[in-house]
Amino acid sequence: MTTAPLTERSPARAAWDKTGTVVVPGALERTRFEAIRAETLSRLERTVPYVREEATAHRDGSFASPVHCGFLPAGPELERLAYDKELLAALRAATGLSRLVPRGGAAVVYREGDFQGLHTDTVKATITVGIALTSGLPSMGWAPGLRDAHPDRLAEVIAEHGLFPEGEGFTELGHPYADGSVRAFAGYNVPHWRRKHQGRVGALATLGTTSGRVCW
Repeated sequence: MTTAPLTERSPARAAWDKTGTVVVPGALERTRFEAIRAETLSRLERTVPYVREEATAHRDGSFASPVHCGFLPAGPELERLAYDKELLAALRAATGLSRLVPRGGAAVVYREGDFQGLHTDTVKATITVGIALTSGLPSMGWAPGLRDAHPDRLAEVIAEHGLFPEGEGFTELGHPYADGSVRAFAGYNVPHWRRKHQGRVGALATLGTTSGRVCW
């Protein structure tokens, strides 16, 4: 894959700065998707429960609220994708962030009733990539109007709107499923959440990349 040199404020960068998310088409071959899906679903017994009851601010500036789900370390196939040069090039081109470097991956596992309340990711992840490995995952809640909001403000939002805000300023993003595309999003500075999962076990592969700096 060949990409043109990126300027500091390319059109892709401007679009990324405005929305904080982008769907990258053709980033994942079907055979590779199936391999990652199979290795993840075959290792569900290794899932580590992740449960939090309180809303807290972390020292790195990220914000956490109640959550109930599970995490599964990346298997060999997902780990290879996390460091794939072509995927990294596609992410750089789609976002205009030319200094991205990979940080690895994991899978989030949702069983009946599992959820993630409004939160932001670690500041070390400039871009988080989400890949739905099962159909039927609830959409991801998204609050671009709260980008870079202070944790105190996010605590106020939860007090006013609950863990899964609705209404003006709050929207939802779907994760493409098995069509070769992936969703990239600025989870470290745009608050997001996921409503309670219904039905059979769901899984979302996640990849992290960092630009080495977080001031855009």
